[in-house]
Order: sequence, then structure tokens, then C-alpha cells
Amino acid sequence: MIGRREWLGLWTVLAATFMTQVDGFIVNVASPSIQHDLDAGFDQIQFVGAAYVVAFGALLITGARLGDRAGHRTVFLWGVAGFTLTSLICGLAPNAELLIAARFLQGATAAFMAPQVLSIIRATVSDTEQRAKAVSVYGVVIGLGVISGIAGGGILVDLDIAGLGWRPVLLVNVPIGLAILALGRLLPTGVANRESRLDLAGAALTTVALPALLVPLIFGPGGAWWLWLGLPLSAVVFAALARQQRGLVAAGGAPLFPPRVFRARGMRLSLLTVAALFATNSGLFLVFTYYLQTGLGLEPFAAGLMFVPLGVGFSLASAANRWLTRRIDAPIPIIGCATVAAVLLGGAAITQAAQDAQPALLAVMIGLAGLGQGMVVTPLVAGILSRVEPADAGAASGMATTVTQLGLALGVAVAGGWYRTVLGATPGEPGVPFTDHATAFMAAAVLLAVSATVTSLLNARLHRLPATPDPQPQAATPENRAAPVAAPTTQRSP
Repeated sequence: MIGRREWLGLWTVLAATFMTQVDGFIVNVASPSIQHDLDAGFDQIQFVGAAYVVAFGALLITGARLGDRAGHRTVFLWGVAGFTLTSLICGLAPNAELLIAARFLQGATAAFMAPQVLSIIRATVSDTEQRAKAVSVYGVVIGLGVISGIAGGGILVDLDIAGLGWRPVLLVNVPIGLAILALGRLLPTGVANRESRLDLAGAALTTVALPALLVPLIFGPGGAWWLWLGLPLSAVVFAALARQQRGLVAAGGAPLFPPRVFRARGMRLSLLTVAALFATNSGLFLVFTYYLQTGLGLEPFAAGLMFVPLGVGFSLASAANRWLTRRIDAPIPIIGCATVAAVLLGGAAITQAAQDAQPALLAVMIGLAGLGQGMVVTPLVAGILSRVEPADAGAASGMATTVTQLGLALGVAVAGGWYRTVLGATPGEPGVPFTDHATAFMAAAVLLAVSATVTSLLNARLHRLPATPDPQPQAATPENRAAPVAAPTTQRSP
């Protein structure tokens, strides 16, 4: 059983998960207010959102491996401290340039904080049944973070607390971060693997390769042409990274991307499924926001509230996963993805209804989509953790979170580009007939339904693979010989 102290420690790390989810979305709704207040250009406002995502995605693996080496609690708390400080700087930024720099640093500190969460959950909860319960709560928190980020930004800006306008959107992290730091002593200390050196060369190559890939995907066809030079650059750097990692393994070092984690039964298929799932989700968030505001003409505050059913549905389904698993004789993730696909096809049909009736129908649609998404995330995350030994939990968590960011960027690029192509104009451009907006949303919904169907098929194939780590021969390779050193033997801090 998980005691009161352990649960309080789990809620501490889950609060950090909440913050990282919120800050991935919260500035989107607040962007017009930020642009007006700081007299910023549209490109600068785009970078306010992108800087966080790029830094977060680029440094996740490094953060995860640093947690394995220096201790998950230590790196987690340093990440929280940095995130709290950079949130304060963001909230006080007097100009767009400082805000962009602070958002990049905020994403970087989040990358050191976020990968430790699943590793700390695994270290805190040894019982498989109780760990599944804890991961279910993790899924609920993700849902609440999404809803708070999308809807909360509009609400906080609309409240205009103390006349601060958009600034509370970022300053709200400061009291939460301080509370997490105060409760940090409740987390398991674990045992750091200080005998292995951090792969600094691999970290440097990753820090170049991932932003080069993510930036053009985030900005999509609307970005400057030279951003697309990042794609061939990322291919070259990724090739160099693969060669460097193989050489490090041959030399008996500890690579940033341990091959044994990639070789774990079902791991590559799990990561591909994660990418497909989150590409579908991010594509839906984007085109839904486009259609609500530029098609149906809803104000940002009302459009933000339209995402409330999504977060509620996601949280309910995440919390009910274990209950559903015991009562339904079918894999829940497959049902969840199939539900999302069916709901998206229903969303395409809604575009044929009367314009004034569509908001209510779309609110039902997005709530059902949230239910479907909530059936998938928790078991998928739990399955990834169960495929590796405890020593590799940090690396697996970092890989999964990095692939999540790649999926999010890919979904935005593909779904957003397809929406704009069918629309034949930039969303928000004056003079575009409503019927064109409806056609664009219908086309995007069908595309995303296909993506959800593919994700369901990937989950079906994944379900046929046992979710248990392969036994590791302890003397076969230098890499395997290092594994026992990294295995955490947790103890509670006094």
C-alpha cells in the first residue's frame, strides 16, 4: 500500500507535471495581449511559444540521463528551482526579447524536471497494482494541465488580476514552484550512478539536432523559408549522433541513448505509437482552435472554455482506466483510439449543421474525444515503463517525452498545413466565407480520424507484445556490465 507520506510526495511531483503541461499551452491564448503590451511583432510572439517547446524537446534526454547519474530527486528539485525563477523572469519581462530568452530557459529547466517524474513514481511505488493507480493519477494531472493551459490562459487574461494583464499567466508558477521545493524532502533519495560520465558530446549533438527538426515543424508552411534548412541539418546531425553513440558503446561508455532501451521488447513500437497519438491530439487542438475563433467567430475566452469538456473527459477516462480494464474484455487503448476516430468523423459531419448550433455540438464532440484520449495515455505510459529495468527508467521516460514533443510538432505542422491548404487562405484573414472554414475543418477532421485509426492499429499490434523487460545478461557487453551500478535502491529521506 502507498502511505500518506508517499502519496504526498507523489502529489508533489505531479504538481510539477501540471506546471510543465500548463506552460506548453497557456501563452497561446494570451498571445494577443502579450503582443499588444510589449509592442511585439507577430514573429516574436510565435517565438514566445516556440522557444519553450524547442528547449524542452532538445534537452529532455539530457535531463533524463542526468537524473540517472546525479539522482532523480536532486535533478528534479534543481529543475523546479530553475523553472520557478525563469517563470518569475517571464512574468516580469519588460520586452519581447527578454521574454523569448526567459521562455527558452523555462523550457530548458522543465526538461530537467519533467523526465524525473515517472522515474520517481517508479522508485516510490514498487507494487505493480499501486503503480498503475499512481500512473492513472498522472494521466488525470496531464488532462488537468491541458485544460488549465488552454482555458486558464484566457481566464487569467480576462480577469486582469491587479491590472497585470497577461503576466499572471506565467507568475502563477512561482507559488506552485515554491510549494514543491518545500515538500521536496518527501521524495525518495535513490542512489545516483556517479561512476558513469554524462555523455556531453551526445547532449551537444542532440541540442542541435532536435531544434533543427522541431522549429520548421512548429512554424509550418507559414514560417520563413530559411527555417526549413533545419530539416537537412537535423538529418546530418542525427547521423553524426548515431555514429557517436555506437562508438561510445563500443568504447564501454554510457551513451545518452542506451541501445538496450531501444532494443527492449516493444519499445520502438511504443515510441511510434506515442508519436502518432500526440500528433493526432495536437493537430486536433490546433484546427479546433482555428475553427472556433476564425470560423465560428468565438472570442478567445469563449474558445478557451470550449476545451473544458476535453480536459474533463480526459481526466475521467484516465481515472477510470483500471476500472474499465477489469470490466471490458478488450484492450482499452485500442477502444480509446477508435473512439477518437469515430468522434472526429462526427466532428466532420457537424460542419454541415447550422452555424449557431455548431458550438454546442462541437463541445460534445471535444468532450468525447477527451474520453478517448484518456483511455490511451495512461496504459501507454505504464507500458513503456514496464518494458525496461528500473536502471533505465529515466532514459525510457526521457525518450517517451521527447517523442511526445516530436509528435506534437508534427501534428501541428501536418494538420495546420492541411487546414490552411484546404481553406486557401491564412486563418483569420478577412473576407473568407464561413463555408470555406467549415470545409477546411471537415477535411482536417477526416485526416485526423485516419491518424487516430492508425494509432489504434499500432496499439493493437503493441497489445500482442508482453510488457515485461527482457532479461539482461550481466557480462555480455560493457553496457550491460554498467547496468547493475545504475539500479536504484531507494530509501526514504528522514
